[in-house]
Amino acid sequence: MPWYRRQGKLVIPMEEIDFINGMKTGKFAKFQHRGFAVLIYYTAIRRGEALRVTPEQFKITDGEIVFDVGARLKHGIQTPPLKIPRSAKYVEDLVFVIQNTPADNRVFPFCEKTAWSIIERAFGSYPHFFRLSRITNFFQEGWSIAQVRSWTGLTLSALNYYVGIVDIDKMSKSLR
Repeated sequence: MPWYRRQGKLVIPMEEIDFINGMKTGKFAKFQHRGFAVLIYYTAIRRGEALRVTPEQFKITDGEIVFDVGARLKHGIQTPPLKIPRSAKYVEDLVFVIQNTPADNRVFPFCEKTAWSIIERAFGSYPHFFRLSRITNFFQEGWSIAQVRSWTGLTLSALNYYVGIVDIDKMSKSLR
């Protein structure tokens, strides 16, 4: 079970401006740390899934990064490769890290505790919060359960939790 420290477990999703501010003002000890934040923000992959990636899992084109996540953790299904547009904010930081990692090495050669600390220092949050935010934002944008399942590899019962967060947020906004 994660240790949520001072902030407690966060359930209100991060907005893009929060990500941008964290990337602008957050403390990153190494450039690889910035790439790690970018990858988990845009893909909603788990911390452990991000820490094991190698450069061979990425195909970089002029317009996008095609990322083959590989086998998902926690009984997730195999998903098609994810496409991240290079025009998205800070994606070039990820491209730089991938291109400067020797073949067959991990792109992010640090432990899970370091991964947690990177996100806490820069964003005052924790890695899974990026996952929660991306999945919740997908639902808020109107993507279907089947589409989000194809992106995340989550089971239908796991997705149900994220759908509930979206419904509560929409209901709250309707009171205004």
